[in-house]
Amino acid sequence: MPLGTGKDKIIVAGMPKSGTTAIAKLLGASIQSPVCSDPFHQLDVRRVEYREALFSGELSVRKLWKEHRDVFSGRVIKDPNFPLFIDDLRGFLPDSDIVFIIRDPRSNIRSILNRLGISGDPCDNKDKVSQLKGAWFNVLSGVSPEFQGDDYLEKIAWRWRVSAENYLRNEDSIRLIRYEDFNVNKKGQIESLVSDLGLTVSSDISAEVDVQYQPKGKNSISFEDFFGVDNLARINKIVSPLMARFGYEV
Repeated sequence: MPLGTGKDKIIVAGMPKSGTTAIAKLLGASIQSPVCSDPFHQLDVRRVEYREALFSGELSVRKLWKEHRDVFSGRVIKDPNFPLFIDDLRGFLPDSDIVFIIRDPRSNIRSILNRLGISGDPCDNKDKVSQLKGAWFNVLSGVSPEFQGDDYLEKIAWRWRVSAENYLRNEDSIRLIRYEDFNVNKKGQIESLVSDLGLTVSSDISAEVDVQYQPKGKNSISFEDFFGVDNLARINKIVSPLMARFGYEV
């Protein structure tokens, strides 16, 4: 059966801990449509062996999607790996709508580490990272896919930068939401997105906007205090060339 062109599909792409889960859930609730969360993780749970072949280029995301279309189901589909495949998704699902979520990279990295109980100084956490399992090990170790960097701070920073570059290369055909703007006015941002997609709000999500879809991080500590001056400088060196494009200050 042909895969189709992605008509009526809404793909939500963003870094881990950038708000994709909440945005996808609220979007689905607003338009009363089913949501597929983390299909790559679902394949991992099924023990499907695909990551090495996919990220090495031996397996295309199109073929993976076609072979497991029951996993990549739902009108709204979100996955933290999608930012790495924006070109591919745009290529084989040309009629889909893609929504890209961006978050201040330093806040994004801090939130990931808070989620895992890991500090902002890699010197303190070599054993903790090696003990991680699955997708989180991949993210912090910079494997599947490979990212440059000497430690998890640099590897996650490069993941953010590559994701942002992939969006910017396709920005004319992708809708952008900043995590910070969404956090200030969740209902308004979702309703604006629905309108931008040419759809109609079918359900009031007022009662759902404050639902905590993922564990909340400790964001009160400053970047300098969390990472340390030298570590923060290393992160900024990687991400600063693109930060202004999204309204973030170094």
